[in-house]
Amino acid sequence: MPTPLPPAPPRLDLWPVALRSAERLRGTLVPCGPGLRGVGWPETPSVRAAALAEWLGDDCVAVRLTAAWIWGAARAPGRPLRVTTRERRRSARISTDWLRIHAMRCPDSETLGLCGFRVTTPLRTVLDLLHAQESFDLPERVACRLLLTTIEGGSATVAHSLARRTRPHLRRARERFAGLLGVTEDRPGGAPHAPFMR
Repeated sequence: MPTPLPPAPPRLDLWPVALRSAERLRGTLVPCGPGLRGVGWPETPSVRAAALAEWLGDDCVAVRLTAAWIWGAARAPGRPLRVTTRERRRSARISTDWLRIHAMRCPDSETLGLCGFRVTTPLRTVLDLLHAQESFDLPERVACRLLLTTIEGGSATVAHSLARRTRPHLRRARERFAGLLGVTEDRPGGAPHAPFMR
């Protein structure tokens, strides 16, 4: 007999604000990123995605550090939260201090559904962090390293994706990835040398 799927976490964003506030004071709701989760729900990707329901909506996909946080590879989802519209559609919502809405090309094959919300796959999340125009600081580096352990083929899969893709800021992405792996440019002809590859 197949094992049943675990139940989806409740949509707390649909609860009245007064009820959420009362339950938080009682201790039955606890912080989960900028959102909330039930105290009995462990922090899993599905629960984290549901905690961001207020910002994700049905028309957006979590990307970059926000997606890394959903996968459990970042300590915080970043501020602002980063999402992209599905199929590069124009969003009716506008970017705010808490939410930055992008219009990136993000096919369904590079996203996964969690409790009705979309998030980029770990591989796509790593590639987005490597290509991002924003700084590549410690939270992004740690997220990439942790996500590499969840990707089938690890760093070899990411290296292959970087080699076959043509995308803006490709040189930056390759340099960041080389730095992530400890690659140095000390071989003749400038060819990279990696002390280890996983």
